[in-house]
Amino acid sequence: MVNKGEVVCGDVTSFWGNVTIHGEVKGDVMVIGGNVVIDGGVDGNVTLYGGNLSSSPGAHVNGDIHVCGGQRYKEDNLLLHGSYFGCPTGVVDMLGSDAGVQFRFWYIVTWVLMGMLLTTLLPEHVMMVRTTIKQKTRRSLALGLLSILLAPAIFAVLLALIIPIPLAILVAVGLFAAWALGLVATGWIIGHSIVQRILPQYDTRLVQIGVGMAILALFGSLPYIGWVVNIGVGILGVGAVFLSRFGTRFYGSPKQPLSW
Repeated sequence: MVNKGEVVCGDVTSFWGNVTIHGEVKGDVMVIGGNVVIDGGVDGNVTLYGGNLSSSPGAHVNGDIHVCGGQRYKEDNLLLHGSYFGCPTGVVDMLGSDAGVQFRFWYIVTWVLMGMLLTTLLPEHVMMVRTTIKQKTRRSLALGLLSILLAPAIFAVLLALIIPIPLAILVAVGLFAAWALGLVATGWIIGHSIVQRILPQYDTRLVQIGVGMAILALFGSLPYIGWVVNIGVGILGVGAVFLSRFGTRFYGSPKQPLSW
């Protein structure tokens, strides 16, 4: 609740809660799983996922309005200095619009091709990382978060020493490889679950990888949510890669027989 006469200098974000603005918000408003009522003003964008937007006469928004999974109850007196966007209605809309379409299209294609390539060249490694993610989720998250937090300090020390600059580059390449391997393993888990339920007749390893990586790329390109998805999947994947020593061994015995 932003009371009348109150000014919030910054963004307002709410998960599974309603937001009512009687005063002013000088920033963006993002709400997931809740409704928004604007009775004052917003000097930024308003983004809703799974909620409804309503406004009172005289309210104003100096930015764009995005409403997906809900409704916008329009008021004639709402001053909107921007554009209104609803949910994507097709694949092209989901990938973006205008100049961003081609970039996001190739972004998704790159993720899918990377997943298929790694799974084809290193199937056992991806399988072991995938198993580690499923069976040691909490430990993978903890180790991944620790690795991400320590990485800047390690780079700073190595670069300050000047001599081991090649070692710093090697560490950076290793982190990128761990991120890619963990990302593909996570995409495989997602694709396996979806394909078995929706497309059992096409239940192959490459189809699972393609579907999973495409979904990760789509969610990763969403505003606001994309950062959460990319960071969360990255932390989880990196932790599982390190636990399994880059997919060369199991971290503990598998709880059940492995399946492709």
